Amino acid sequence: MVISNSPADAFKIICSRFADKTAVIDKSNAISYKELLTSIECVSEYLSSIGIKPGDRVALMIDNSIDYIIAFYAIWKVGAIVVSINPAAKVHEIIKLTKQSGAKLIIIDRLHPDLIEYFKASEVHMMQRSELEAKSTQENKIHNFSMALNYPRNEEWFSYTPETLAQIIYTSGTTGDPKGVLLSHGNLVGNLNDIVNYLELSDSDKVLNVLPFHYCYGNSVLHSHLMVGATVVLSGSMAFPQEVVNQMREYAATGFSGVPSTYNLFLSRSDWPDNPPKLRYMTQAGGPMGKDLTKRLIANSDQNTQLYVMYGQTEATARITYLPPQMLLKKLGSAGIPLTSVDIQIRNDNGDEMETGKVGEVFVNGVGVMQGYWQNPQATDKTLIDGWLKTGDLGFIDEDGYLFLQGRNSDMIKVGAHRINPLEIEEIINQLPFVLESAVIGIPDEILGHKLQVFLVGEESRENTMMLKKHCNEYLAAHKIPKDLVWVSSLPKTSSGKIKRHELTLERK
Repeated sequence: MVISNSPADAFKIICSRFADKTAVIDKSNAISYKELLTSIECVSEYLSSIGIKPGDRVALMIDNSIDYIIAFYAIWKVGAIVVSINPAAKVHEIIKLTKQSGAKLIIIDRLHPDLIEYFKASEVHMMQRSELEAKSTQENKIHNFSMALNYPRNEEWFSYTPETLAQIIYTSGTTGDPKGVLLSHGNLVGNLNDIVNYLELSDSDKVLNVLPFHYCYGNSVLHSHLMVGATVVLSGSMAFPQEVVNQMREYAATGFSGVPSTYNLFLSRSDWPDNPPKLRYMTQAGGPMGKDLTKRLIANSDQNTQLYVMYGQTEATARITYLPPQMLLKKLGSAGIPLTSVDIQIRNDNGDEMETGKVGEVFVNGVGVMQGYWQNPQATDKTLIDGWLKTGDLGFIDEDGYLFLQGRNSDMIKVGAHRINPLEIEEIINQLPFVLESAVIGIPDEILGHKLQVFLVGEESRENTMMLKKHCNEYLAAHKIPKDLVWVSSLPKTSSGKIKRHELTLERK
């Protein structure tokens, strides 16, 4: 399948071809493609009525749900840009990201009183899914999602080109200048086409999804299946892995996507090894999966289930490489081969391409490479070099063209499916009066790839440690909270005062 301009173009065709087919199943609810399209056309017309125009940014901050999908495509229908925000973000994060993106509207599960106060003083409209105690009117800029769902529909869609801006996905938290990856409709459809092709997705597929849609991995799972007429089943969290496995059987799922820790939970806390679900395929991304876990997963899965190991970045829309299932054991530990529309080079510190087998930094070119970071030209210039994406990852390409990653060339820490900037966490921790300074590093973890550890200089006491943990719980999302705390007398630094994180890593080995 090749769609020239946008995933939305493919979606409209699918809604016509498979009008009565179930598009999404959300807990006890299900919606057909025709019903989904109708709801999108109602909500988009409501967005237009409150002044949302092509090119406007709309912040979308709700949990995975049918409403999320309706809101997402409604934003696209009017030609606006989706600003994806983690529903677990704290108030100060929401304010900073909506301000940085220039969002004209935020769609949210439930508005915090502090947000209402802030947004009322700004020009930002608010729409929430839960019923408001205060009266909702267009005049006070507060809206209910139910109002939009019942608005008169309009069938006319914005006309996209590949260059039309589609989405902003933030990757580096709230420290300094936030990095909002700017993706066009061409970026998305090009990357999705490759994914559809190598996974051989079709309208007969039914994917069970646990990945958050606000990240690029979940984002790609959602749109790749909707653009072929498949069914998307929205599962809960991985808190109860047995329930997720039961749902695979209940809904006769053909596909599943997860990170390494997801599959480790299935193997250790469910009956997967004794009665593996009969999936057609499963995909793994969000950090490297250990060789032992890969072999255990293959050995304990249905013989007809194909495992696709993948590598990607938000800056490359989602996917960069994939490892064909038939090569999984032959190239164990490899990130695979480039997608059809992707080129890869390994370069040295001088920017010169390196020969086969030599380790250097991974550079990527292709249709999926981002347009840049939203309103952050300095970060863009450092990351996009003559159209090539400087990934920050180290690796080599073997004689057969397979990529093997060797770690990161930057301070960004990969924990499960999350890329985390340690400076963001340190900024929060250093707010405490008894902390003089701190340094967060990632230490190897077999399940998550890395886990967070923080080194603290300050007044060590049981009370301060408890206060620190409470502070982190209040201001940091769960995946950003360091699991290990180490009090030290000082931090190793360069002559210019920069913390030597590498020395802290070596100290813990």
